[in-house]
Amino acid sequence: MGLPDPDRDPQFYDGVPLRRLVAFVIDALVTLLLMATVGLVGLLMGFVTMGLGWLLIVPAFALVGFIYRFTMLRERSATLGMLAAGIELRGPDGERLDGPLAAVHTLAYFATLYIPLAMLIGVALMAFNPRRQLLHDLPLGTAMINRPE
Repeated sequence: MGLPDPDRDPQFYDGVPLRRLVAFVIDALVTLLLMATVGLVGLLMGFVTMGLGWLLIVPAFALVGFIYRFTMLRERSATLGMLAAGIELRGPDGERLDGPLAAVHTLAYFATLYIPLAMLIGVALMAFNPRRQLLHDLPLGTAMINRPE
């Protein structure tokens, strides 16, 4: 089947950049809340282990962010922020993401998130790309669409 054609079905891509920004903010807040919980547990574990537990806090933060995004994309093809914004991520075949594609997309997302130039390039691409894809979407063939009703 494939992704919706932006010329024949523009309603799937209308407003996606703004919705994606809203989803990003919501997901950042959810992730921060999850990280605060993990950080509190890590802080307590640090006291119990005489400081050794504190070494695990930073890797735990990265793992929490990955697990949240990967699990939501694998199960719903959308994070909580995406669901609230009314969008979802689709694979090159137009279907919801499966586990392997959700994992690769999550890794690519974090790679571009932590490289500011890659994020800027992605935003510029999204502004001019008919499917409103970010940099990490292009090689994977994924696209964010308005959730079909």
